[in-house]
Amino acid sequence: MGRSRAQSSVGAALDIVADQWTLLIIRDLFAGVSTWKGLSDSLAISPATLKRRLDLLIAAGCVTRNQEAGKKQVRYELTAQGFELFPFLMAAREWQLRWDARPEARVTNWHHSCGEVLRCAPFCRSCGEAVRSDEVVLDDKALPGNDAVIPAQRYRYVSAKPEQGNSNHAAQRPKVVDVLGESRTTAVMAALLRGIHRFDAIQQFTGLPPATVSSRLRRIQLLGLGHTRLYQENPDRALYQPSAAGRDLLSLSLQLMQWGNKWLANSIQLRTQAIHRSCGQPLESVMRCGHCHGEVTYSSVSNGS
Repeated sequence: MGRSRAQSSVGAALDIVADQWTLLIIRDLFAGVSTWKGLSDSLAISPATLKRRLDLLIAAGCVTRNQEAGKKQVRYELTAQGFELFPFLMAAREWQLRWDARPEARVTNWHHSCGEVLRCAPFCRSCGEAVRSDEVVLDDKALPGNDAVIPAQRYRYVSAKPEQGNSNHAAQRPKVVDVLGESRTTAVMAALLRGIHRFDAIQQFTGLPPATVSSRLRRIQLLGLGHTRLYQENPDRALYQPSAAGRDLLSLSLQLMQWGNKWLANSIQLRTQAIHRSCGQPLESVMRCGHCHGEVTYSSVSNGS
């Protein structure tokens, strides 16, 4: 087994959320679904899969299992750590609304406190300007006592093949879930978003075998997240670059970075930081309502569905 990069805050966060079913469970918990039956009916998920994903979220500290004394029914509820995934979920929802126009794709109908249907965008808390992907510099700082490279595979890679289920539910699955729901793909996409465009450099960054990197680059192109540009012939060599939809995933990465830095400090060797070129300050990305520019938090929205 080869050497892989040390675990970063984004990588540690992806270990938890980079799974199709986990993302959908988190979405439904925020929407108010809290029972086993409610989650099972909403997602058409097998009992074994639902149990594994809930156990993972509980072990990660994002969900708690509550049962009132004298009652049989168990409720699954988000912890404080889980609730702070809400800006990430709203960034994912916004990406979905921008880049997947299918009317059958299920998107939770959130409204902001200003009364409008929620549309949001990332802003820099320091300067108040909108955050553009070309204005962000990402940097990994090794924490004391850790090297930049470690000899263990840290990422919880999961299969890209979705579990067989109700075809209607599969049609309703948002594209953003397919994008984020397979951690090898997100690892390769993370390299592209950091300006790593050559095959060998992508392989070194991710620690993945060449065949896996190749297959995930093809998947990224099929999802419309990237494209290639030939820069040498005989032999052919290409640069792999994110598309506009791929670059827009940076807003999700920023929210995961901030969440991972706060909540997963014991699981990381690299603290990912972002600098906003426009103001030169460390970037704290804040999701703001597109109508009133108020900050988007769980307490500032309501589920209108």
